[in-house]
Amino acid sequence: MRCVNLDWVEFYCSENPSVSPCDADYFRNHGYSVNERDYGTRQYEQMFTVLDKDGLGFVEIRRKPVSGQMADRVRGIFSPFSCHIKLCNRYCYADNAMRLFCDFLHLHHYTIERIFRLDICLDFEKFDSGDDPKNFLRRYMKGRYTKINQGHVSAHGNDTWDAREWHSLSWGAKKSMVSTKFYCKTIELRECKDKPYIRYAWQKAGLVDDYIELTKKREDGSTYKPDIWRVEFSISSSARGWFNVDDCSGNKTRTLQCEHMPSTYATKKDQLQAFEQLCRHYFHFKIYEEGVRKDRCKDKVLFKFNEDSQTYVLDRLLTDKPTDKSLDALLKRLRTYMVVTRDEDARTACRSLIDHIEREKIQGTMANPYDATELVLLQQLVGYHIKHPTVPIEETKDYINALLNLEYEIF
Repeated sequence: MRCVNLDWVEFYCSENPSVSPCDADYFRNHGYSVNERDYGTRQYEQMFTVLDKDGLGFVEIRRKPVSGQMADRVRGIFSPFSCHIKLCNRYCYADNAMRLFCDFLHLHHYTIERIFRLDICLDFEKFDSGDDPKNFLRRYMKGRYTKINQGHVSAHGNDTWDAREWHSLSWGAKKSMVSTKFYCKTIELRECKDKPYIRYAWQKAGLVDDYIELTKKREDGSTYKPDIWRVEFSISSSARGWFNVDDCSGNKTRTLQCEHMPSTYATKKDQLQAFEQLCRHYFHFKIYEEGVRKDRCKDKVLFKFNEDSQTYVLDRLLTDKPTDKSLDALLKRLRTYMVVTRDEDARTACRSLIDHIEREKIQGTMANPYDATELVLLQQLVGYHIKHPTVPIEETKDYINALLNLEYEIF
């Protein structure tokens, strides 16, 4: 028995300028109930939840960028009409979740710029191979198996007097395009936050017979409480498309099959196909053999997929434009210079640039407290002062202003 679902769907969108502002009052005027938060986020001034007819959360909206100068995916300028919209978790488990979400966005004239985050998961009691997930996890932690791809791993569990019991594993670095989790969902619902709609989805899929008590009948008529495990993939905003990898004359070539877009995950069948492709690549284990290279060890079969189907890989859409490493180099120089300089003005400039660069690198769509002219000036100021540390800071500022031929002085 399997139960495939989306667990997180969040889009980066643009409001229609002719309709904006799509604030909380806009949705109230259109007949919705809205829960509005008194404060926003670091990136957006407003945050609110649009409710369904039963008073439950439907979509969560963050809008109105805190600064008019924000980074977007193309030109580095984040439009004042930019917003992030997330489908509330309850609705992710609906059979037509993606259609409901996209219909709502279309109704209110939003433009979907890209999928910002999407989590897709499969719940099950045992692997298709018959392996018990708990025993598999225990053997993995003892080194019986090794994983292909995603070397960063984190584990959670309990250390008892008799033994260590593991409940959760996750793979992938913080900036990975795809991260992987394998954990006991039953324990999470019991110890963290119960979600009745997930238990109901399990009953519909046949994982349990009673979603209230979470029990299932054996063949002899007795009942038991199964542990339901989950494999979950979280896809970040850097993902752009699904590629077929062909081996042509000894060289692997990538052919774009479809983009990473809402229609790719429209139905349960689509979601299962996407999960299978992710699983082949990111939940791939080998049986450890001493002295044998990892890629030559025997596969550990857990899920049974259609072997006749083609394998696709989720990846970034590459362009002919070379990767810009200038920000990384600048960041390194700024940190070094902050350590050696005693000039407080230069240190302040360094802190401003470091703060901006780090937030841009980590978040992707960030509030930018400086306009473009200020950033250029700060870069020129710090660069000139690094090369000419004996020149007084005021003379450096005058030089930069003259160099940029500004009509006015910012400093």
